[in-house]
Amino acid sequence: MKEIRGLPGAKGRALHKAVVLTKRSPQPERRPVADPEVEIARFEALRAAYAGELRELREKALASTGQEAADIMKAYADIAGDNLFFKKPIKLVREEAVDAGWAVAQERDRVCRKFAAMEDPYMKARADDVRNVCDELIRRLDGEGALADDGEGAAIFVAEDLTPEDTVRLDKSRLGGFITERGGVTSHAVILAKTLGIPAVVGAAGILEAVRAGQDIYLNGDDGFALVDPDADAVAEFTRASAAQETVRARWREAAAKPAVTPDGHTVSVCINSGDTDSLKGFRADLCDGVGLFRTEFLFMDQDDYPSEELQYRAYRAVAEAAAGKEVIIRTLDIGGDKQLGYMDLPKEANPFLGYRAIRICLDREEVFQTQLRALLRAALHGYVKIMFPMIVTLEELRAAKAAVERARASLKAEGVPCADYVPLGIMIETPAAVLLSDVLAEEADFFSIGTNDLIQYTTATDRMNERVQYLYDPCNLSVLRAIHTVIQNGHRAGIPVGMCGEAASDERLLPLLLAMGLDEFSMVPAQVGRVKHFIQNTAFASLNCLPAEVLGQREIGEAKRILALYEKEGL
Repeated sequence: MKEIRGLPGAKGRALHKAVVLTKRSPQPERRPVADPEVEIARFEALRAAYAGELRELREKALASTGQEAADIMKAYADIAGDNLFFKKPIKLVREEAVDAGWAVAQERDRVCRKFAAMEDPYMKARADDVRNVCDELIRRLDGEGALADDGEGAAIFVAEDLTPEDTVRLDKSRLGGFITERGGVTSHAVILAKTLGIPAVVGAAGILEAVRAGQDIYLNGDDGFALVDPDADAVAEFTRASAAQETVRARWREAAAKPAVTPDGHTVSVCINSGDTDSLKGFRADLCDGVGLFRTEFLFMDQDDYPSEELQYRAYRAVAEAAAGKEVIIRTLDIGGDKQLGYMDLPKEANPFLGYRAIRICLDREEVFQTQLRALLRAALHGYVKIMFPMIVTLEELRAAKAAVERARASLKAEGVPCADYVPLGIMIETPAAVLLSDVLAEEADFFSIGTNDLIQYTTATDRMNERVQYLYDPCNLSVLRAIHTVIQNGHRAGIPVGMCGEAASDERLLPLLLAMGLDEFSMVPAQVGRVKHFIQNTAFASLNCLPAEVLGQREIGEAKRILALYEKEGL
């Protein structure tokens, strides 16, 4: 037995066979090229393709892993698509007639040295992001493909470094944990490990030399070490720890199979968020109350041109049928902001999150919107489909969107195409404007769904990808909590249900408060359903009566969190 010490990255323990990933940071040699312009064109084509893959991985991560993982893929795509960053390597190729891989490596090393010299741990960790993107581009220039593992069964992955991109690409059923030679506890790979609920140890010098593929590894993410070929005592200790862990998870699985009803009879819905039809292959309609958010962007991002009505209809019908009669809330196209598509020819904007996006594009591009709405109305014959409009900030927009639905229905009926006579139409509440107008909007919407990821960003004027202001991007920010409370109250006064499809819907700190506020529907990544249901099933609704006033009456976020922590301990 050999012990290798590192840093505790993500909590948990696992015992599996090792899979050794030998992909290392490439160090290309300087080679001359006959035609610099041909080499530049080859590099630019590879870079564009890679950036496109990363955008697709973002949607995959959003569906299967969560917002944090999706944000990481977005950051990688931004680096790959940064023309300013790659300006120097391209200039080097053109002026010195050298291969693009070597030129990219020079800029990679220069920028990484600059980051590594900084005091801020976050900025040091961002050197890894630049290195990971550049390394993948260099490998592709050399003809190497993306990381792949075609083995079977859960394993402990051992690597010099495991990039977030690697983590998203790998089959999640294989990813039992990982240990790396490099990396810090603030690295994006660690964030992903926590999101996936797998143990991780980083900065474990010597692990690649200490382990061979197929050896048993006991990975302890709680204390930051790994045991290669663990002895009987270590296996026994792991068995005890994993049994306790499994007891908790078993409770969650049991809870998932039951309705989300409090001991004193208050019922809510617990649904899943989904981003594509592939993510629904393992969908269990009996373990949730439906799909609280189905993102349609993947249909547009997977194509080289606008997806046809028939392609969209088949996708929406598939999710409606998979839900087996339970609700499916399908959000209309939410492109723009950080999601760009080449064939849509969207304008370059200084502030894309405040610009031409989501419903604004749909109302402006009638043909695109009509195609999607026609497909949705046809699919609604095959299940309980609801249509949700994103980024509504005025009553005029809501009315225009509803009118577009009626035009789509009229055109289908005129052509003799079967479609639903009625589909509930709701909106996402994700801006302060929608919050302040929610009393008016509730009179003409059939339901609300609070998108907390954007609501936090817009309410606090905080870029969630900017580490310098992360202390403000907080779901417990009192302005955000007051906004949520206002929306729920206004929705209920108008007699419509209010759900939440942002990350906050599964935040264990906020569950007591959201339940007490009267939130009707919690929608989240599938892995969180059992935990949330367990909380609801073991928390008396009446015991939370005073919580909203108690929390919202505070002046400081810290005090609100202190109160919420007390209820969190009582509930779980």
